[in-house]
Amino acid sequence: MNVNEELIRYVEREILPRYDAFDRAHRRDHALTVIAASLRLARYYEVNPDMVYAVAAYHDTGLREGRGRHHEASARIVREDRTLRRWFTEAEVATIAERRRITARRRDVRPERSMAVSWPKPIG
Repeated sequence: MNVNEELIRYVEREILPRYDAFDRAHRRDHALTVIAASLRLARYYEVNPDMVYAVAAYHDTGLREGRGRHHEASARIVREDRTLRRWFTEAEVATIAERRRITARRRDVRPERSMAVSWPKPIG
């Protein structure tokens, strides 16, 4: 999947360094693993690779505000990042933020329901 190179450079410069201050399980290597796995999985779905990349890159950025409700903080960080409007519409930014919030709720919802809400239909 091809992700916009400018978006990648922005995330590498501005977003991934935030993970360096988190606990050992949530450092930059974790974010890179989530990005790679998300893009591999996304090949089987009709999705915008830039949006998949953004969801994965921002998924734990809210840890800077503590673990308790970091999924909500991550969604807020997405919504407040004005630079994302270079690549995404307001509706797409809202979707990225909401996908982050939904996937964090998966512990509270039966897995089959969470996946149905979080992912589009497979290709083919």
